[in-house]
Amino acid sequence: MTTADDVRNQLNAKAERINSQRNLAPHIKQTMIARAYLDAHRQLGELKDAETRSVQRQRKQLERKLFGSNGISLDPQAAVSRRDAADRAARIESADEALRTMQRADRDGDTTLAKAIASRAADYSGDPVWARVVHAYVAERPSDADTLSEMQQLPNTEDSVWKLQQAMRYGVLPPSGVEGMDHYQLQAAASRPLDGDQPSNAA
Repeated sequence: MTTADDVRNQLNAKAERINSQRNLAPHIKQTMIARAYLDAHRQLGELKDAETRSVQRQRKQLERKLFGSNGISLDPQAAVSRRDAADRAARIESADEALRTMQRADRDGDTTLAKAIASRAADYSGDPVWARVVHAYVAERPSDADTLSEMQQLPNTEDSVWKLQQAMRYGVLPPSGVEGMDHYQLQAAASRPLDGDQPSNAA
């Protein structure tokens, strides 16, 4: 599997080979390196997006395991109950209210409502107050503790710090030959025609 380091190393090696060719004019070298850089930039963006999608996919799978219905029920009444429970949970405005209502639902044996409330709380689990609701739900269901632990170990893909870390992890600096150029300048350099380019299909 190609890693971010692989892409950056390949770019630097390619730029070094191009720069070492004495028979190439400077503007040709610049165009070739700009193209290599933009290709590397695209690959790194794809790797970053793939990692983000993977984390989001894992989180959804764990949320379904923890809060979803157990299998596909053909009972229409069960579907109505889940929908009603979700509507009630959506109207809850505070974590304290959610905790009280969930505890009451557990006492009454209304597992559908308790699960719906815990699922709503999980949407705000980055807030310690709402996270307390999720932990209370799991406390009554020890078998779900491992699933919750897995969820908590996953990064929040909407978190600004994580996004910054991703940008750094999958970033790449323009190599020698195009250093100091911004993205628009790199695109302009890369778009210059070179001998051997395939003709455009545009009319």
